[in-house]
Amino acid sequence: MNQNNKIKRNIVIYIIGVLFLATIGGMVTASGNEIGGLIFIIGPILMMVLLRFFGSDGWKDAGLSLKLKENWHWYLFSLFVYPIIMTTVIVLGAILGVTKVNGNLNSLLPVFLAGFTAQLIPRMIFAMFEEWGWRGYLEPRFVTLGVPDTRRHLFVGAVWALWHFPLVLSTAYTEIPYTIFFPFFVVAVILTAIVYGQLRKASETVWTSVVMHGVGNAFGWAILQNNLLTFNNKLLANPAPESILSIVIIGSLGWWMLYKRKTKVNSKNAG
Repeated sequence: MNQNNKIKRNIVIYIIGVLFLATIGGMVTASGNEIGGLIFIIGPILMMVLLRFFGSDGWKDAGLSLKLKENWHWYLFSLFVYPIIMTTVIVLGAILGVTKVNGNLNSLLPVFLAGFTAQLIPRMIFAMFEEWGWRGYLEPRFVTLGVPDTRRHLFVGAVWALWHFPLVLSTAYTEIPYTIFFPFFVVAVILTAIVYGQLRKASETVWTSVVMHGVGNAFGWAILQNNLLTFNNKLLANPAPESILSIVIIGSLGWWMLYKRKTKVNSKNAG
């Protein structure tokens, strides 16, 4: 078996493995056992470690080096992009009259900061479990096969979205009917995969996407779980990625990152 065939075989094994573990995790969660959440979230990093150790993939392209000095600007991007996006969605929702602030800033800010601080480390760990798999394994394996950026991000995003389905179906994840929710959710995850994928490529480290993912989840959790805001139209204006406003902003960011990257490459080639 040549190297490319080994990579393709391992990609198939990875996808089957993470989807299987997600399904088992969802079933256990639906039965009322919290261990299901651990089974679900550990899948991407577990399959990555197994295949890199025992599947002949190695660790060369895992992107585990921090590269802080070279990528400080991308780390800043990772820290602030989700807070900016979510705040923009909230402000636009308030302007449109579909988002209501449940109190004043003096009372809400301490609650938000306490929630964000409490959730930042666990959410960062959960983000690492995911990103070491999606951007630390699946993305670079497709890079080795020579799959172009857009096609690669779309495929990774589709698998990533499908991986979420057992969790959504086994928990009170959304109040929106599934027939409406899932199409928006899939589009949102795929567009997010473009942003994370381009971030991973530009920084050449998986840690920038870990930081962005972790900060985003902690920021969103602090707002949504503490009921700081009332969203009268969750499909239109909601800090969660699947709302229409979030999709437009994340999609625009993904397009900009792809366009910026292609422009930079073309300028470099022309020079």
